[in-house]
Amino acid sequence: MADLRDALVNSIIGAGSAVAGDIDVDGILRIDGDLRGSLRVTGKVIIGAAGRVEAPIRAKSAIIGGRVKGDIYVSERLRVLSGGVVIGNVFAPFLEAEEGTVVDGDLAVTGRLEGAEAELCAFVRAHGDVRRFLGPFRGRESSEPPSSTARVEAEAATIPEGY
Repeated sequence: MADLRDALVNSIIGAGSAVAGDIDVDGILRIDGDLRGSLRVTGKVIIGAAGRVEAPIRAKSAIIGGRVKGDIYVSERLRVLSGGVVIGNVFAPFLEAEEGTVVDGDLAVTGRLEGAEAELCAFVRAHGDVRRFLGPFRGRESSEPPSSTARVEAEAATIPEGY
């Protein structure tokens, strides 16, 4: 049976809301307001047309309909809707961009899920905040991470302080 956290939006930053800080969400997050800081989501992040994000994003998948200023690292699929703007580096095994989108930054699209986590690690090491985006998930209640990220988190644990 599929986990409901993969099917239902369980966190929302609504229109007219502004949030500043590092956010970890276990499940799906929808943003229709403003966010500054950093964002890690175990499932999908959806940024509505009115959403404005100034933060690096790490998620399983993402749909961008608004504006993002920051790197985006997804382990499965990124979709940029018409009118969506991404100013930052992007790693995604699969990318779908509708007509009228803007993506400005280094772009890595592998076209396959196999080996995507290892390639994502290399991309983050070259472009991003390794400790924040490859380290353990803060919101995780159990001591055992999901198998899809266990290897990435184990590798992050070997990163020296101050990297």
